[in-house]
Amino acid sequence: MKDTMSPKALNDMGDAYFYGIDRPINHELAYTFYKQAADMDNPVGLFNVGMYFYHKSDFKKAIEFLDKSRACGHSPAVLLLADMYKNGYGFHKSRKKAFKMYLQAANLNDIDGYNAVGECYKNGYGCGKNPEKAFSYYQKSADHGDMTGELNVGLYYWKSSSYKKNPEPALTWLDKAATHDSLEAKHLLQEIYQTHNLPYFKKKSLASLREMAFYYTESLAKANDIKALKTVADTYYNGSDITKKNHEKSALYYKSLSDMGDQEGKYGYAVSLLYGQGVPKDVGLAKKLLEECAIHSHPMALTRLGDIFRLGLNVPVDNEEAKKWYLEAAKHNDPEALMNLGLLNYRQVIEGHNPTLAYNFMETAAKKGYFQAWYWLGIFHDKGIGCEPSFHEAQKSFEKAIQQGSLGAKYKFAAMIIDETRKGKNEGKKTIALFQTARQLFTEYIADSMHNAANSAYAMAYLGEMYRDGLGMAPNPHISRFWYESAAEADLSSAMVEMYRILKDKEFDQAMQWLNKAIQDTTAADAFYELGLVYLYGIPDNIQIDVKMAKAYLETAARQNHKGALEKLMML
Repeated sequence: MKDTMSPKALNDMGDAYFYGIDRPINHELAYTFYKQAADMDNPVGLFNVGMYFYHKSDFKKAIEFLDKSRACGHSPAVLLLADMYKNGYGFHKSRKKAFKMYLQAANLNDIDGYNAVGECYKNGYGCGKNPEKAFSYYQKSADHGDMTGELNVGLYYWKSSSYKKNPEPALTWLDKAATHDSLEAKHLLQEIYQTHNLPYFKKKSLASLREMAFYYTESLAKANDIKALKTVADTYYNGSDITKKNHEKSALYYKSLSDMGDQEGKYGYAVSLLYGQGVPKDVGLAKKLLEECAIHSHPMALTRLGDIFRLGLNVPVDNEEAKKWYLEAAKHNDPEALMNLGLLNYRQVIEGHNPTLAYNFMETAAKKGYFQAWYWLGIFHDKGIGCEPSFHEAQKSFEKAIQQGSLGAKYKFAAMIIDETRKGKNEGKKTIALFQTARQLFTEYIADSMHNAANSAYAMAYLGEMYRDGLGMAPNPHISRFWYESAAEADLSSAMVEMYRILKDKEFDQAMQWLNKAIQDTTAADAFYELGLVYLYGIPDNIQIDVKMAKAYLETAARQNHKGALEKLMML
């Protein structure tokens, strides 16, 4: 039956045993099939027998069969003989003879032969250095779609004097090599688009150049380049001007890093799991990964472990345990941990809480550059937490937080300006400028899609008040009504009461709709007070006097210490 097998079938069967394809490796059995093909003067069979002896380090026998295969024009045999001359296996080392063999393989149109000759001419191996000849052989390889050829053609153009005037040929061939997964091409293209220091690139927009740099960085990440993986994962997690946030992608890249044992990858993937960002939430696995990072004193991992106990994520809330983790992170100068220690003291949820400690922790976090700590310092200075109350110091802290991107600080600072003015503070030349600052900050806060909905409604109400009372501007009832109505439509009960007051003389029915809606908020003392007045005095042609009902509404307001309601009840 063996006699009926073709040389190809014999070689395929030999490969199956030699390389263990769908069966155990058995080199001796592979040899019997290869030898039958060789006995038919089949060049592949001759080569395979030569390979068999080569792997057994019987170079004399290997050369015998490889030379017969070479004589039949089988280029892999020529290349292996060239390597043997190069390394001194069965021959004396000879660069010239190795080069001669590589050239013979190239003349047989072997792509590896083209690349080998190109490398010889590039490095002067067995021949004189000749960049132009090297290029010509690499070009032959590149024209066949070979990555090595494409890379070297790209490198040739990149190093040429014409590159500065016209980098297109280099970029084209390097991109082809990168498409075929050349890491060197990807790294070089990444660098080219990051530096973009040629006149050619001035024709391109900065955004398009950054997109190209990121494209090749992500390509490197897909090839498990650690530095690129970190860059791409962080970029997708945080978002950028060229890449939107994509937690699915960031989690995928963080997981790749984590699987490689990288601590930053473990941390990033743990955060994704902890908050269900891009992957199903799994606090247990997140905690395990964070604990592995904590062994290596990863500051932010220690802080996240503190968060788990402070927020009660799949564990009972335990602020003392949270404090322990935050203190450990603080030893490694993590500013977020310092801020959280300040908040634990401020909120009085740990043993030995102390306002001075709250302030000191927060100030340290702020000085280490954590912008949210500046936000809290603004609140501390405003309220006098661990320090003397100071509008000026609060202002400085809020302004620093705003400069570093804190949206909440815009609202808090603007609200502080109005609230302090109500107390009669900051009167004088600077008051109008402060009011204008508050108006701008409220407007920016409302316009930002990331605002807190409740605070946005309050900001609208503040603007209504400013235009109503002429704070820093001429009074404008129309604009005031717009802002109060916007706040009321955002379900702010105090703004609904103001809408009642604006409308009651001219649009009574609509005014009462707002007032009745306001009392759905059982804490809206002002709304109950106004309804009490409606029934105490009546509205001609609309509401009859009803002292009993008036008293009920006023009592509801009084229970919330509404001063006006208390005074009215004393008169009844």
